[in-house]
Amino acid sequence: MAADLTLWLALGLVVGTLSLFHRYKPLPMPSEINSQPLRARTRHLLLLCWGLVTVQYGLHIWQLGQGMSPWLVRPDVVDGFLPIAGGLGLRAWLSQGIVDPHHPAATVTVLVFCLSALLLGRAFCAWFCPIGLVGEWLHRLRSRLMAGEWTPPRWLDAVLRSQKFLVLGFLLFIILLAVPAAALPGYLASPYHQAADMKMGAFFFNLNLISGLCLGWVLLLTTLFRQGFCRYLCPYGAWLALLGLLTPLRIRRDPARCLRSAGHDCDKCSRACPSRIQVHQLIAVRSLECSSCMSCVAACPKSADALHLGSKTSRLTPRWLLGMLCLLLLILPLLSYGLLDIWVSQTPLAVRAQLLQLLPQLAH
Repeated sequence: MAADLTLWLALGLVVGTLSLFHRYKPLPMPSEINSQPLRARTRHLLLLCWGLVTVQYGLHIWQLGQGMSPWLVRPDVVDGFLPIAGGLGLRAWLSQGIVDPHHPAATVTVLVFCLSALLLGRAFCAWFCPIGLVGEWLHRLRSRLMAGEWTPPRWLDAVLRSQKFLVLGFLLFIILLAVPAAALPGYLASPYHQAADMKMGAFFFNLNLISGLCLGWVLLLTTLFRQGFCRYLCPYGAWLALLGLLTPLRIRRDPARCLRSAGHDCDKCSRACPSRIQVHQLIAVRSLECSSCMSCVAACPKSADALHLGSKTSRLTPRWLLGMLCLLLLILPLLSYGLLDIWVSQTPLAVRAQLLQLLPQLAH
């Protein structure tokens, strides 16, 4: 009953949000579109939702730890922060037809992330990711306390960017090679896997030397450099970027209509790009760092003619981009629960409470 109520509340939130955008903020003609207010409202709304989810999950775990029967259900969307559990679950589902009963939401999340990357590239990073928005706030706070925009030299930037691909490689090794196919069912039934979300939470909230150093490094890069976490550390962003190479959607510049063709030394699009891509020198942006945030399009004096997001034959407006993201990342997970009953963890509360007490002793 509680899970059904959560489903309908979430569906109502999605439908209500899209209705408000359509009813009260109708987009003007393409020449007048500014994607940034729409993107900002979307990110702040989703960050608020994630904040509520965090509080709900924290209260749920606290009640379990106190030996109480939680009156708040576990928000299964937190499994989206379990890439290994999700990757192994997806591998078991595709290769053996086994649906992970303990973290099915992680499996669905990894699947819809892959679909969104193949269709829309890294748009999730710019439009939906709550961590990116928090990182921007931390960077702005540092800029106020210590003025100036710090840009590392090119060689250091390349070294730092390699970190997220190294982390991604480590995760892919575990998902694809470290667990043999014959051992997958046993691993998915293991106590360690069942407690994966609690182990992840304990890593960051019960700090030891290793987790403290990791968190410190994340905060250092996030505050020092604009989009430091997204650019240098996020393995999800690295994976979406690689899959996004296959999408036909790009930021595209028409040189004949660009102000530079008339002799103007305009580089507003490049200066607006948070990823420091030299958009004004490109015909189509194929950089792994492009997240389709459309900041460059919003900054272009001739954005309706010279710069747009789309394929070679069509354009994608901000409203359509947001709608497709909602369909892939919000509606599909809800349908997976409503139609396939794949979303809610089947781990009994009594088992979770027992695992919580044994958390320090759990190993692979």
